[in-house]
Amino acid sequence: MNKIMFGLLAVVFMFPAAVGSAPTTVEAETASGVNQEQATNRVTTPLSSAFGIALGKRFEPSMVTRVIDSQPHTLTGANGARLKGTVIQVEPQIVDDRFQNYRVKTTTDGIIYTIQAEYQFEVEPSQGKKMGQVKQAKKVRSMCKQVVKDIALELEASYGEPRGKGWDGEWFSFRKLSDSEDTSLSLYANRCRTGLYSIVISDEKMLRKIKKG
Repeated sequence: MNKIMFGLLAVVFMFPAAVGSAPTTVEAETASGVNQEQATNRVTTPLSSAFGIALGKRFEPSMVTRVIDSQPHTLTGANGARLKGTVIQVEPQIVDDRFQNYRVKTTTDGIIYTIQAEYQFEVEPSQGKKMGQVKQAKKVRSMCKQVVKDIALELEASYGEPRGKGWDGEWFSFRKLSDSEDTSLSLYANRCRTGLYSIVISDEKMLRKIKKG
């Protein structure tokens, strides 16, 4: 069973750190879409959490299986102000095999405002005149985008039609907006030519507050 297509998307979204190796092009090519029974059995969660990590909470190592790396992060605020924070790469307690590398972004006082995850297909770099590209780029892009479209369909079943989407599924944007919550979820396929797709979940209300200073 291909792990890209059938991983548990604890859904929607939580981010892991390189759990297992990426599938080869051949493995991905043999995968079919998620069947109805598997889609029905998937666990959906509010947009305010993903992979067992909650937005708006102070990050603690106990929230995840392990912390892999931590780096300073700068966010541009009002009037060009440089706001400090941290990007933390983690292995979450709840993983989805359709994602590998998981990160959270926190404010200076450690509050989580963004959760990210990405998946990189195993590809072979081109040589010569096509250096910088990957071999069988069109096939890789097609398979990568199909995975993204399948995930988008699952999200649509839980959260309704996306508020926006790019041509041919380059990106999908979902939003949960209420008096108490403004959370966004964006799914990106714009780097599928190199076999990479990603998901970003953010607390927009907190981001606006952070940027205002």
